[in-house]
Amino acid sequence: MGILETIESPADLRKLDQAHLTQLAEEVRAFLVEQTSRSGGHLSPNLGVVELTFALHRVFDSPKDAIVWDTGHQAYVHKIVTGRWRDFARLRQAGGLSGYPSRKESEHDFVENSHASTSLSYALGIAEARLRKGVGGHVVAVIGDGALTGGMAYEALNQIAHLQPPNLIIVINDNGRSYAPTVGGLARHLSQLRVDPRYERIKEDISRLLRDMPLVGPTADQAAYRVKEGLKQLLQPSTIFETLGIKYAGIVDGHDEPALEEVLSRSKRLRAPTVVHVITEKGHGYGPAVEDEVDKLHGVGAFDPLTGRPRSTELTYTDVFGEALMTAATTRPEVVAITAAMASSTGLLNFAKEFPERFFDVGICEQHAVTFAAGLALAGMHPVVCIYSTFMARAFDQTIMDVALHKLPVVFIIDRAGVTGPDGSSHHGVFDLSFLRLIPNLKIAAPADATELCALLETALASDGPIAIRYPKGPVPSTPELPVEPLPIGRWEELRKGSDAVIFAVGRMVEVAMEAAERLELQKVSCAVVNSRWIKPVDPRIVDWARTHPVVVTVEDNVGAGGFGGAVLETLAPHGLAGRVRVLALPDEFLPQGKASDILKEHGLDSAGVAKSVYEAIKGKVRTET
Repeated sequence: MGILETIESPADLRKLDQAHLTQLAEEVRAFLVEQTSRSGGHLSPNLGVVELTFALHRVFDSPKDAIVWDTGHQAYVHKIVTGRWRDFARLRQAGGLSGYPSRKESEHDFVENSHASTSLSYALGIAEARLRKGVGGHVVAVIGDGALTGGMAYEALNQIAHLQPPNLIIVINDNGRSYAPTVGGLARHLSQLRVDPRYERIKEDISRLLRDMPLVGPTADQAAYRVKEGLKQLLQPSTIFETLGIKYAGIVDGHDEPALEEVLSRSKRLRAPTVVHVITEKGHGYGPAVEDEVDKLHGVGAFDPLTGRPRSTELTYTDVFGEALMTAATTRPEVVAITAAMASSTGLLNFAKEFPERFFDVGICEQHAVTFAAGLALAGMHPVVCIYSTFMARAFDQTIMDVALHKLPVVFIIDRAGVTGPDGSSHHGVFDLSFLRLIPNLKIAAPADATELCALLETALASDGPIAIRYPKGPVPSTPELPVEPLPIGRWEELRKGSDAVIFAVGRMVEVAMEAAERLELQKVSCAVVNSRWIKPVDPRIVDWARTHPVVVTVEDNVGAGGFGGAVLETLAPHGLAGRVRVLALPDEFLPQGKASDILKEHGLDSAGVAKSVYEAIKGKVRTET
């Protein structure tokens, strides 16, 4: 029996000596590799925080002391030491363990934090509320150096410096990377601190002086801090945190558990907002992750634990987009690509290598990415902003006021649209049609297949206004021959004729609608299918289709509120045809994790479910008319 099997709570962790902690760290890393090789998940961020997580839970008393993780994908070890290691067999599966902190799973999870750069705001709010209610305990925000590039983090730091909560500690998990190497001025600042040899001299001088100090207890801690501050002023410039008025406890090796405990304990006693700068290695202890120069096996599907290689190498929409953009850029020097710290996962790695002067990684700053794109467009470039659907919501205001208001030629490539699967409620891209559709001047398209994706990209790059193209996470059979001819804006395609009903479907639901029509044909129901690739603008021929079909059904992988079905209803209502429409969409709720196909089926958005809904609508229409 290993040590891991004895860990049911952080209290069990505190009983271990250093030798057993070292053994436990090895067991936890082996456990993480084994489990994520089966289920997929965020591997390397968690391999890098094993000792840090141990130290946090040995120094602080969770949940009395609140630990907030940013982003939450580095909380697997936290889940393990808070008694959930047995649940990892169902990690990221329907009804199983979430890949992020989850309030319903444990009292140790304060925030369901799965979007970056939010922890400092959460932690400051918790800390201030506790002070006002007279509740004891510390609040610890663990933020990665990548997440620290986000604008919200800077805004929170500004207020932390103003409020000076004595119960707040900020732990920077600095591995020099988010998905890829962290970029930006703050990243350079942290990097300079990491490599400055003077800091080691500072620590040696402090240790020597403290050995001669007769003081003990809190007085010694305060005196030690003053000595340290004085030495740092002599030997190195102030950090950005000290400039703001936040104490900086210095740099500590994130894989030296005793050193981590010492620094965290000292920071805990300072009674002032304090930054602890922890240097970790992403993927630490697992050779394939450390050697991976692309993303260190950051987010993985099922893989071979011996080699780190994926078990499946399916071609995806993301791959096809990347190739199509490369082809387009060779003949369009004005095309530039922008990512918010996700070059590999949005298909831009090859573009970055081929056109480095036309590629911009702005860090985890979606809002800045969009307004930066607006500036590029104002000066004659044609920017392509590549972003996940779930993160697109963060740049909603900038999309309206900085791009659409000016009618700028910015292309939004919205990856992971619709139901995405194992990452759960925070990552399903089921709201983008609703919040984008209300924006004036913005055109929205959803390709039914890989060829159509490439064609729509050509359309967008030939346009002089903003266009959003959204597509799902999923495999495609092959990359089409490039380039593909552009498609006319606002023009839908009738794929199948029928007389009893017409199905208007968007994106991946087009294939589902075609299969549903085939099922209905077996029941003697004649059903037309239209690929409604443009959600906005709506093809004006929709009025004729609706008039010639007694039942109109819309199918989308977006929430029903404000989505594609709403666009159809709004278009047909002035013609007195809204009563013929049945909207098939996802419910107005946050969906759980699980296989995308299972979630769609549960909500009647597989071929059998769509066929059933159409059949019932037709029968209901007949009964009403008779």
